[in-house]
Amino acid sequence: MSARTDAAGRPTPGPPPAAPPAPPAAPPAAPATPPAVPAVNGRCTGCGACLLTCPEHAIRPRGGALFVRADLCTGCLECVEVCPADAIDEAPGEHP
Repeated sequence: MSARTDAAGRPTPGPPPAAPPAPPAAPPAAPATPPAVPAVNGRCTGCGACLLTCPEHAIRPRGGALFVRADLCTGCLECVEVCPADAIDEAPGEHP
């Protein structure tokens, strides 16, 4: 163990100076609200306009029908605007 010295080379007693305190941590960010994921309803004719329009390719065929993948959908609702059959609900349960 080596002795501590001051600027003039004289030994200094005591423990080394403490490090300055760390700045306070930033508060956690509020969770982002996920977008409302549109849903394809029974009026779908299978024309594919939504498939071609979706910039995230979130609309996929499955079992002869189309569905919206919530993990890919950003909620832009371009599919709702382009659908000629009004077969995509902005949020499930909007249409009777």
